[in-house]
Amino acid sequence: MNKATCIIIALSALISGTFAVCAPGFSQVGDKCYTVPGLPQRYDFWSSNELCSVAKSNLFHVETLTQWEELNAFLVGLGYTDTYWTGVAAEGHPGLWVVRSTGYELNPAAVEFKAGAPSNSATNLCLAIEYQTELGRYQWVDYPCTDTYVIVCEPRVCLAPNAKF
Repeated sequence: MNKATCIIIALSALISGTFAVCAPGFSQVGDKCYTVPGLPQRYDFWSSNELCSVAKSNLFHVETLTQWEELNAFLVGLGYTDTYWTGVAAEGHPGLWVVRSTGYELNPAAVEFKAGAPSNSATNLCLAIEYQTELGRYQWVDYPCTDTYVIVCEPRVCLAPNAKF
């Protein structure tokens, strides 16, 4: 995203009183924007990252419990109850969950793990969200990165001039 586009987005957000101005094909969910490209196509974790990248976006992550609750409700509302990749993977060793698009560690207070998850095994190095029928909602789980799931992308944020994606 170039500097002029970032300024226009920021001004639009200021004028409208919201900080999510979604591009065509993305849905506003709280203060973020999301798209579920190719539903119900399924991809491994690495291919999912590449597909989001083509749309100038990243696999989703959440920073607060409110963001998670809003996204959870949005996905349940789609009526498609499959497993989705998140933009979070183990870095360095199992159990150190890092948001790939930011390099920051996942805030465990912002997510809701399924009972017994994460397993923190050496083979389950990527996080996904899985629909729990008995709860009527999604919860976070860890799976092998080679498994194939649906993807949720969020647009990249405006970065400093020398930042790299």
